[in-house]
Amino acid sequence: MKAVVLMEGHRVGMAEVPEPRLQKNDDVLVQVTAAAICGSDIHIKHGQLPGIAPGTVMGHEFVGVVRETGADVSRFEPGDRVSVPAAVWCGTCPACRRGQIQYCPNGGVWGGGEFFGKGLAGAQTSYVRVPYADMCLTPIPDQVSDEQAVFVGDVFSTGYHAALEGGIATGDTVAVFGCGPIGLAALISAWQMGPREVFAVDMFDNRLEIAQRYGATIVDAREENAVERLREATGGEGVDAVIEAIGNPATFQQALRSVRRGGTVSVVGLFPAPVEFPLNELAYYGVRINMGLGSLAHMPQLMGLLEAGRVDLTPLATHSFALEDAVEAYDLFENRKDACIKVILKP
Repeated sequence: MKAVVLMEGHRVGMAEVPEPRLQKNDDVLVQVTAAAICGSDIHIKHGQLPGIAPGTVMGHEFVGVVRETGADVSRFEPGDRVSVPAAVWCGTCPACRRGQIQYCPNGGVWGGGEFFGKGLAGAQTSYVRVPYADMCLTPIPDQVSDEQAVFVGDVFSTGYHAALEGGIATGDTVAVFGCGPIGLAALISAWQMGPREVFAVDMFDNRLEIAQRYGATIVDAREENAVERLREATGGEGVDAVIEAIGNPATFQQALRSVRRGGTVSVVGLFPAPVEFPLNELAYYGVRINMGLGSLAHMPQLMGLLEAGRVDLTPLATHSFALEDAVEAYDLFENRKDACIKVILKP
């Protein structure tokens, strides 16, 4: 079968790879019906994540249809539409029992190589073997399209986790730095927690436009100082919670200077290099900083929001390509061409 594969020289390309087979009784075989390109895929392409070698099948955001089930699988049967998490978990280790499934040592990320993926092949292809199926898969309701459901396994779940880690309470003011897919998902998620106002900080017109459509007060960082704007809007105090969804040292510093005393900065962006941490200043302000991998444990609840029509994620899926056109799709996504937010690949 054809797959999008990491090539030498910081490239991706199409290659023929073996079709997977069931290996354990808790496996299912999923036929991929939609897969998305993630910002992490671009990091992998440029060698910014360790242990991912050329030849690795790319992709970890996908949905599909169950085609075959292992003997111990009880929740799913062939023909079921399913949303697959970006990383699987075993459900029985100490981390899973604590509810911190994102730190499961027995799981792995699709296409993450031996370091992140524990050998799990990526999902930008036709078929994927999914372990721990009963534990990790989420059914897709009939009324939810693949174009929405594909976000539940990573983008929506990660954004929601970032909002939760921000400690947002009813009536709070919130700022989201970075309105890419994760930042927009964090913005959407923040509204579920009852804030008074959500500010969206970015430098791209198409992202700010979508953020505004989702009810945010936009802050164009090209035209105004974001820190000054946020402090002015809150009477000089600073916002209650900030979500950093870029992974940029400069925006991290701005996030720290935009939050009120005793407020929270939730960091969900991936940083490619070390970041200065001004602990000598922060200690006087009681700022809480939460960081780490996003939890995918909320997938069923988030799918329920889509099913009920409470949330509409279709504006995020701005482009769709056939799988064989993946190289063109990567170029469009990486270089932000044609007002691209998110690209869906259809095998």
